[in-house]
Parts: sequence; structure tokens; C-alpha cells
Amino acid sequence: MARGGQCFEKLRRFVRMVFFVGTLVASLLVTSLPVLIAVVDVLVPCVLISSFTCVRCYGFKEHFRRYAFKSSLTDIPLVSVIRSFIIICVYSICDGPALSHGPYLGTVTLSSSISIVLLSVKACVFTVNSQIEAETSVSPTRQRLHLKKSWGMPVLFLSSVVFALGHTVVAYRTSCRARRKLLFHRVDPEAVLSCKNVFSGYQKVPRSPVPSGGRTPKSDSEMKCRAFGAARDEELPVRLLSDSESLFLTCQGLTLHYKLSLPGSPPLNLSSTSLLESSSICSTSSMAGGLSKFSRNLLSMSPKSQRQLYRSYSNQFHSLSLHAPLLDGPVTTPLLSDNIPIFHLDEICEADETINLESSSLEQSLEGVGQVGIVLIHGFGGGVFSWRQVMGSLARQSNCTVAAFDRPGWGLTSRLRQEDWEKKELPNPYKLESQVDLLLSFCSEIRFSSVVLIGHDDGGLLALMAAQRVQTSMNSFNVTVKGVILLNVSLSREVVPSFARILLHTSLGKKHLVRPLLRTEITQVVNRHSWYDATKLTSEVLTLYKAPLYVEGWDEALHEIGKLSSETILSAKNEESLLQAVKDIPVLVIAGAEDSLVSMKYCQAMASKFVNSRLVAISGCGHLPHEECPNALLAAISPFISKLFSVFVQSFVSGT
Repeated sequence: MARGGQCFEKLRRFVRMVFFVGTLVASLLVTSLPVLIAVVDVLVPCVLISSFTCVRCYGFKEHFRRYAFKSSLTDIPLVSVIRSFIIICVYSICDGPALSHGPYLGTVTLSSSISIVLLSVKACVFTVNSQIEAETSVSPTRQRLHLKKSWGMPVLFLSSVVFALGHTVVAYRTSCRARRKLLFHRVDPEAVLSCKNVFSGYQKVPRSPVPSGGRTPKSDSEMKCRAFGAARDEELPVRLLSDSESLFLTCQGLTLHYKLSLPGSPPLNLSSTSLLESSSICSTSSMAGGLSKFSRNLLSMSPKSQRQLYRSYSNQFHSLSLHAPLLDGPVTTPLLSDNIPIFHLDEICEADETINLESSSLEQSLEGVGQVGIVLIHGFGGGVFSWRQVMGSLARQSNCTVAAFDRPGWGLTSRLRQEDWEKKELPNPYKLESQVDLLLSFCSEIRFSSVVLIGHDDGGLLALMAAQRVQTSMNSFNVTVKGVILLNVSLSREVVPSFARILLHTSLGKKHLVRPLLRTEITQVVNRHSWYDATKLTSEVLTLYKAPLYVEGWDEALHEIGKLSSETILSAKNEESLLQAVKDIPVLVIAGAEDSLVSMKYCQAMASKFVNSRLVAISGCGHLPHEECPNALLAAISPFISKLFSVFVQSFVSGT
């Protein structure tokens, strides 16, 4: 039995290897289709000509002497050879821009058109009668061979025309593919710099010095030269991707990239205040230490805001006192099984839904409110940039500081190699357990004592694990989790796509073959499969998600993430302990009704497992509500956070 099992395993591996090699060969042939068509274009006429003409009967000089445009067939393969040679030469010397615009497609079209015109003229004037009469006395066999010319001309003509059209079609598709690659899969320094306009919605916050591996360039020209050199190597320096709002701090052995959005202040322009100029020389930690005071000034300047809610989509199965979140627009709820509570829309009185924090309470607890913050945790393939549409508005609506950071392996956070963390005796930064410590340490470093964690995808699992750590163990970071908001979160899904896992586990041409495929796969999964409304997926958004995949070491970091992809699938025991640990923490579950990665039904079932939870479904939204439906997301989040903070302020005031 054991020997039979080994034979079966060997056979299975052999079949998988053959399938893998066949897939690689097919992919290579598709990628090299222009060369393949050119080679076949040369071989087919050379094989067919021997069926209609005795090529070996005469030498080269005799063929040349006997050649006649009206009666010879030997020039048809020659036309194919010249045409294919020109096309291969042009294809080999053209780079991406030349393939996408003009030279390649124009040369192929011109060569094919000329060859078709030439062969059409030959077909019109071609005759075999004179040749046959001249060779009648040679031999009956020779005569029968030359009689085949009556069929040879149409066959060779049609084959040559088909290949000419094939060259044109392949050239057009190659040009379109190269154009798409330039638009979506190529990041050059100018494109990255132009994308910074998308981040203009953030408040301008002075950033700490950007970390660099070597000395700082002494001139702008030197920095540009370095940037363009890095772009040619498909890697960009962090300083090129960072902007005036980028902040960096050293945390758990990593250089962490993050951004802050402060409440109450309007967006600043480049010439707004001198406060930023005077503060730009301060370190990150000193700036974070003064965050509370700065927030107090901003809060005192901003008027009170009253939020009036009219309709809510709420989970009624635990009769919570927390405010039911708002849903903007009607919702079509899918059919539920018997063990999942029914959700419905309630008309709510304006007086009951208006959240009004009195100014006297705010003034008495400014010091406490200054230590309260919201932390945004992105999911697989995301980063700080993915929160750009909700970060500023959320800070203004909640009247507290909002922070977002890049998790290890993503964005502009440093990417440690295995030898780096082993040499420094640090834990693997790509493990979720290590990222829990990193998250709590980050909150402590920026002086947050009480936080609301908002996590998307596996970032939501990280938020729950951080809340579990705070609730069940000694909290050396002195951070309290007031609530957790989960955006399209699953506790039983591998976030790394299957094809990406295959690429991450192969070493075949890692740098030149696998890296472009992996970069494309990550972008496709994060964007194309995550959006419900494809019209909102612009080239600017694609570039934002693509840019961090050009930071040095991105592929090695992603390889480490791929090895740990099973961490996002919780066992029944771990899930039960997690739910038990966070039972006293309010949880808001938000789901996209059209999410193809995390189904609405799963989110409903997951929400029912939390003791203290609410569920909101956003209609017409996919897997990225903060990208696709930011207004509806803010409408769902703001009442939940406002209620949490009002309870916190009231308890703080009563405690004082």
C-alpha cells in the first residue's frame, strides 16, 4: 500500500509538472506571438513550394536564369522571408513606447500591405502554359510536376495573404497590450509625482526627515538622476513616493510610515501658515507629544456640529444602547437562514438621533479627548493612500485625530529581510502577532491612550487581535480599545490569491519573469476584482496601488507575507477565544452588498457571533467601501464613533 501510495504521489507530481511546464510554454508562445507568426510565415511557404515546384531539380543559378515573374513560384516564399525578417528586426529593437505608438504597428502594416499588393499583381498575371510547353519534351514526370502549378499559385497566394493579415492582427494586439502596460503597469517618476495631487485632501502636517539608505543628494539634479536610475531598475526610493504629509517613526525595529489628520482645521495650502515651517525641524516624537495641545486649539476654533440622522440599518438581536448606524439609501437584504437575525430599516426620530456634545463637557475634558484617536488599518495590497477619501472628513466629524499607517510589506514602511530581523533578534514583522505589538506600540508612540480601530479585510482581523491582546493580557502600552469597526472582514479567507501564491513559491526567473507577473496579479486582485462600479477605477487609482510595489525589497516582503497567508484563517478554537475576548467591546461590521470576495451572507453570520455588534450593508458597493463609497461609509461610521466618544466624555467628566 505504501509503495502504491508513493507511485501515485510521483504520478501526481509528474502530471502537475507537465501541466506547469505546458502552461509556461503556452504563456511564452503567447508572449512571443509576433516572433512565432514570423517563423511560421517562413516555414509554411518553404514546405508548400516543394509540392508545386521541383526545388532540387536545378541549382541556384539555374533557378535564377529560369525565373519569370509571370510563371515562377519561387519568389512567393522569398516575399514571406523578407517580410518576416523586417518584422522581427523592428520588433526586437522596439521598446514599450515604440510598440504602443507607431513604429512597430506601422512597419508591420506597411510590409503586409506591400506584400499583398505585390502578390495580387502576380496572381493576376500568372500563367503556367508557356513553362509547360517549354518542358514538355523533358519527361512526363517533370510535366506532371509543373502541371501542379495551376494549384500552387492560389494555395501559396492565400497562405501568404493569411499570414500578412495575421501579422497585422498580432501587431495590433501587441500594440494594445503595450499601451495598457504603459498605462497601468509602468510607474515612472513623473507619473508618481503627478499622483501626489490625489492626496491634496489631507491636512498639511510637517513630516520628519525621510529615512534614506545613503547620503542625501546634494542637489535636485542629483536626486532626479537617482530617481530615474531607480525607475529603470523598477525600484524607486522612498523619498520619491513620500509627500509633505508623510511621517516616519522607528517602531519595533521598523521605520513606520504614517499620516495624521487633525480635527477642526481646514486644508492647508503651501503658503498657509508659518506654523508648519517652524515645526518642520521637530522630530516625530516631539510632534506627537504636542499633538494634544494642537488638537485643543483646533477644537476650540471649530464650531459645534450637530448630526441629524433619519434612517438606520441596525442589528436588533442584542438590544444595544449604541446608536444604530446610518445607511445612505435603500438596501436590498438577501434572504437569511433561520439562525441569522433579521435586519430591517427603522424610522428614527430626529431628537433621538441627534448627537450633541455640550461645549462645557468638551472644555472640561479636552485633555482626555486629546488622547483619543482613530487608527485606520489597511488590508492586503492597501496602504495609507487607500484612506485618502475618508481620513480628513472622519477627523472633522469625530473631532479627534485620525491616524493611518503602512503595515509591514506595504506602502512606504521599511521592508526587513529575514537576515535583518534575525540579526537584530527581532520577531518576524510580517506575522500578525508581531503586527499586533506594532499596532499597539504605534498607538502609544503617537500618544493615543484610547482608540477606535478601523480595519479593512485582514486589517480588521489585526484590529480584533489587538483588542483581544488589550483585553486578555497585561497591557504594557497603556492603550485602551474603545471600539472596533470591520470593513469587509472575513475570519476564514486567505487574502493572498492562489495564483500569487504559486508565483511566490517559484524561483524561475524571479527577477525578470515572476516580478512583473506578481505585480500585475496583486494589482488585478486589489482593484479589478474588488470594485463593483468599474467606472470609478481610474488610471490614477491604479497607479496609487501600483506605486508601492516599486519600493526596494517589495517582492521579498511579499514572499514572506505569502508564506504566512494561512494566518488569516482562524481555527474554531482561536475564533471562539477571539470572540470571547472582545465580547465587551462594541463592534460595527460594514459589508459591501456587492462584494465578490467577502459575501454579504458571511458578514451577517459573523456579525451575529459578536455579543456587542451592529451590521451595516452598503448597497452598490464592492470590497473597497473607503474607495468606492466613501460618503456612505462615513455616514455609517460617524454615528457609531460619536456615540462611543460621547460615552467616553461623559464618563471622563463624571470621573473628574
